[in-house]
Amino acid sequence: MEEDIFGDSRIKPTSFYSAERDKTKLNWFCYELALSFELEIMQNLEKQLRRRRIHEADIAEFSIYFAKEMKTILLQQLSGEIKMIYFPHDRVEAYFPLLSDRLVEKILDAIAEAWDKQLSVCEICPIRCVSEKDRYCTLFDDGPY
Repeated sequence: MEEDIFGDSRIKPTSFYSAERDKTKLNWFCYELALSFELEIMQNLEKQLRRRRIHEADIAEFSIYFAKEMKTILLQQLSGEIKMIYFPHDRVEAYFPLLSDRLVEKILDAIAEAWDKQLSVCEICPIRCVSEKDRYCTLFDDGPY
């Protein structure tokens, strides 16, 4: 499924593992999440961001960064440290310090939309990336992407 939608993405699975032991289902979830972030941001904000000299490569790198940030937040929620998932405004501001608050909010809206869409796919997916988060994920080995 990702190949049709994300075939030309700059985001690759290798951004989410550095060793064989890192090929976990949770890291695969983060890879798919980054693709979703990238797609949603590109569809909704590409022109506005391009005017601010933020291009496709920047959006892809940001999507990878933010998906990894969300992994930390998800793990906190799963361990009971926090009650609800949140999308940190300050992380977007830190990555894109010259953006207005309004555009940061639009990015966060796109991220929230991507998160909801991704979770709706995860609900019916048999891989169970979150509930079996530490298990090895063969999808990393199935390429090409």
